[in-house]
Parts: sequence; C-alpha cells; structure tokens
Amino acid sequence: MGKRRRFGQRTIETWQLVRLAALLLWRASPLLTMSVISLLIIQSLLVPLQLFLFRAVIDRASFDLGIIHSLHFWEYWLPLAGWIAATVLVMFASQLIGPLSLTFQNQVGDHLTAYVTEQLLVAANTWQGLERFEDPAFVNDVERARKEAITGSFNLVIYGLQAVIAFLTVIALSFILFTLHPFVPFILFLASLPQMVLQWEYRHRTTSRLYRQTPEARRLQYIRDLPLLPEAAKDIRLYNLGPFFKKVYSRIFVDIKTPLDRLRHKLMAVTTLSSCLSAASAGCVYLYTAWLVLQGRATIGEFVLYSGIVFLFQNNLSNAGFSLGFLPVLLNFLPGLFRVLHAPPDLSLAEHPHSVPCQIRHGITFEHVTFCYPQSTEPVLRDLSFHLKPNCCTALVGPNGAGKTTLIKLLFRFYDPTEGRILLDGIDLRKYDLDDLRAHMGAIFQDFVRYEFTLGENIGVGNLSCMQDRSLLRRAAEEADMLHFIDQLPRGLDTPLGREFGGRELSGGEWQKLALARAFLRDCSLLVLDEPTAALDAQAEYNLYSHFQKLTQGRMTVLISHRFSSVRMADTILYLSQGQIREEGSHEELMQRQGEYARLYTLQAAQYVREGLSHEEGIH
Repeated sequence: MGKRRRFGQRTIETWQLVRLAALLLWRASPLLTMSVISLLIIQSLLVPLQLFLFRAVIDRASFDLGIIHSLHFWEYWLPLAGWIAATVLVMFASQLIGPLSLTFQNQVGDHLTAYVTEQLLVAANTWQGLERFEDPAFVNDVERARKEAITGSFNLVIYGLQAVIAFLTVIALSFILFTLHPFVPFILFLASLPQMVLQWEYRHRTTSRLYRQTPEARRLQYIRDLPLLPEAAKDIRLYNLGPFFKKVYSRIFVDIKTPLDRLRHKLMAVTTLSSCLSAASAGCVYLYTAWLVLQGRATIGEFVLYSGIVFLFQNNLSNAGFSLGFLPVLLNFLPGLFRVLHAPPDLSLAEHPHSVPCQIRHGITFEHVTFCYPQSTEPVLRDLSFHLKPNCCTALVGPNGAGKTTLIKLLFRFYDPTEGRILLDGIDLRKYDLDDLRAHMGAIFQDFVRYEFTLGENIGVGNLSCMQDRSLLRRAAEEADMLHFIDQLPRGLDTPLGREFGGRELSGGEWQKLALARAFLRDCSLLVLDEPTAALDAQAEYNLYSHFQKLTQGRMTVLISHRFSSVRMADTILYLSQGQIREEGSHEELMQRQGEYARLYTLQAAQYVREGLSHEEGIH
C-alpha cells in the first residue's frame, strides 16, 4: 500500500512538473511551441505511414510476381512504381522534418532560457529589501533556479518532447494495430506498461538518490568542486591537500554507491521480469500474425507491417518511461523557480508617497526602534532612539554583532523596523517614494562589489545617469584620490578590470578608492562608510576616514568601524553593544566619562603603541 501511495505521489509530482514546464514553454514562445507541436504530430504520423507504405510495396510486388493472387482494393490505386515513389517521398519528408523539428526545438530551448532568466530578473527587481536574499530557504530556491535555468530549460525541451513524440507515436500505431485485432493494442499496452513504469521508477529513484536526496551527495559535490576553485588553490597546494581530497571523495563515493547499487540490482530484477512480459506479448502478436498469413487471411506485407509496429509500439512506450523518469530529477528547479517568480514584494510601498526634500533640514530620527530578522526570534536591535543631525558626521562603533550594519540596513530601508519608526524630517521612511529615498543615499559597504566592468563603468554604477559623462566620472575619481592612477593607465577609464575576463586586477586599496568614487558620484544627502576597510591597517583606515570626512563636509555622513581611533574626528559617536546604544557623545566627551568606549579606546591605543615599539626594535 505504501509503495502504491509513493508511486501515486511521484506520478502526481511528475504531472505537476510537466504542467509547469508546458506553461513555461507556452509563455516563452507560443508560436514556436505550436510549430514544434505540429511537427511532432507530423513526425509521429510519418512513422506508421512509412510502415503502411512498406506493406503496400511488398504486397504489390508479391502480386506482380504472382506470389499472391489478390490485393486489398486500395492497393490497386497505384502500380508498384507508384507505391515505391510514395514510400521514397514519405521517407524524404521524414528526413526533412527531423532537422527542422530539431532546429525549432533548440530555438524553443533558447527562448525558454531567455524567458526564465528575464523573469528571474523581473522578480528580483520586485524585492526592494534584503529579506529574500537573507532567507536560507528562499536563497536555495534562487540559487537552484539560477544555476539550473539554462540546463534545466534545455532538458525540459529535449526529454519532455521526447516523451511527447513517444506517446503520439504510440497513439498513431494503436489505430493500425486495431485493424489487426481490436484487443491487440490493449494487450500490448498492458503488457508493456510495467516495463514503462519500471523504467520511470528506475531512472527516478536511482538518479534522485545519487544527486538530490542525500546530504552525502551534496558533500561529495563540495569535495569534488573545492580543489577546482581558485579560492582554495593556495591552501591546497601549500598544505598538499590533493591526496586528502581524493581519499575523502573516494570514501564518500563508496558510501553512496553501495546502497545505490543494491537499489539498482533490486530494480534490475523486476525490470528484467517486466521486459520478459513485454517480449512475450510481442511474440504472441508475431505468432498470431504468422498464423493469419499461413491461413491466407493476411499478406506478407501485413506481417512486415504489424511486426514493425509491435516493435515500435513497445520501444516508444519504454522511451516514454525513460524520458519521464528524468523529468522529476532534471526539472526539480521548477517548483522553486515558481516560488521565486511568484514571491510577493518584501517591502510595503506607500500608495501616495512623499518626495524626499532636496536638503534635509531636521535630520533622521530613530524612535524606539526594535528589529528582529524574519527567520529569528531574537531582536538584533532593541528600543533604539537617537538622532542623526544634518551636515554632521556620526560614527557607529562597537563589538561584532552589536547591530551596526543592521542599523544601516534599516536606515537604507532594506528592512522595516519590527517596532518603532525611523523619521526623515519628521516623516516615516515608509511614506517616502523608495526609489527617491535611496537616490539621496550613498554608501561603501564592507563587501562592496568589484564589478568585472571597465574602470569608468565601475564608477558609473554609482549613478547610472552619469555613466556616459566622463567629466563627472573623472571628478568623482579625483575626489577619491585616484585620478592620477587612472591617467597612468593606457586606456584610462576604458580599462577592463578583474581577472575573470582578462582585465587588470587592482590592489585592495585601489578597489576601495574606486568604491569611494562610486559613492561620490551620487549627489546624495547621506553617505555611509560601513567598514569597507577591514583589511587595512589602522593608519591606512584613519587616512581614508579623514579623507572621507573632508570630502563630505556639508553632508550627513555615517562612519562604521571596529577601530575607535579611526572615527575620533566624528561629531558624534554612538557606542553600540548587544543591540542597544550604551554611550553617545563626541570623542572627548566619551573619554571623559571613562566608560566602555574609553576603556576599549585605551586598550586599542596601547596595542598600537606596543606594535610600533616592536617594529622600531626590529629595525634597530
């Protein structure tokens, strides 16, 4: 009962996948899809038609040679040469339609791949916040859809249409077998059905078990891919990890393969029995047709016709089961894809939004803001209340996990507060036009993107409207103190960057200046530096922050750092710990209070002094 239920469930799942795939195909290219279906129908009809004409040729030749003395009435319509010409014409048409159908199938695959990719991009543009990108289950759906959209779409066309061709051919052949005896097609179908089902079961269960259903399979893929990635190349060669990975891979592979082989042997036994049943039914039809020939109730041509049809009938049923068995495995990205495409927006948008003022007058106020990530029950920020003043620089400092970056996510409205509200000039951020709000904001994040574009395009992504204005690009580069570097490059702003496409690789500091130029290209009211300098030493980070502060006079700016000495020039410093503001004030005020900020600042300063003395002793 359990096996029957599992098989029924897999049947329903496969049908749902096929339905989703057909819907995608139709949306991607209705005209091409209809053309492919029409050609498939013609292909499926040409197969029995060729056998039918072979029968006519054989019967007519036998009659003309005196082997048989009568023909069916329709066989008198054409002489032998006419039947041969008709057969050749149908064979020619079959050969012509085959490549044409394959070309259309490939075009459908291309359209489907492009359609799925475009829909993913459209869906991504509806997620204005970060919730979708930080939800592990949803990220898995996105990653699976992104990686398998191309191969899965192509396999959808190939295996799906193979199954369609097989079923259409079986239907066409059934009409001819019906003329032999009304029960023959039903007997052959019932006898071949176990083989078709087991082909499906075998392919589905073995492939699913190996590639989709076990954590060990995912770990096997990780062990296989890691030695081939450039990120791990240095470690693997330095520590000679190649033999270790090979050993681990072999062990996991054996652990997976052993139960898989047992499953294969078990399925092979029942599949063999089903093949014997199918072969026995075909043998019965052969014997029955031969008996009709010996009785003079059928011609040699009919024997050839029905014998060929029996073989094609069973072979197409088997192929259909084989192709359908692949579908649940190859197209398992479809349910996730549809979840991604139909995911609702993650931020509510105001029906009648306010425009952001060109100049912020009162600043930004956090009123009793509490925030908890959607997948968690523990608040990251707790009852925060503070004020960011216009034309002032505010620094956020504190230990890891204090909530500094989360606070910036709320400030840019990547998330909305769980409780409380954030006001810009007295109006809740949720009431502003979101695109307009973000157009007045700029940032350099800790994980700023290093685009594999030209140098000018890397700056231009900071403000797409300025992408083609080279004077503005150069001005932003000058503000970021990298214009001299750009002028030394042979192609200047047109220099391709990044190794992946053979461009020039920049140093960490050069990339950071480029990200800074990107931020300066935006004529924005608020600029944020969110720990983009974690890899720099203290002096280099201090220089960057000082330069940033000088260039942003008259703007509202926010600096985030672990190093307290780098942000001492800020007008106001907020010390965060465990999601709450513990101390607030200028550097001098916080040092006078002798609180946690002063203690940690003193510890860091002492560490830098010790490092400096050690360096000097090493020189002497």
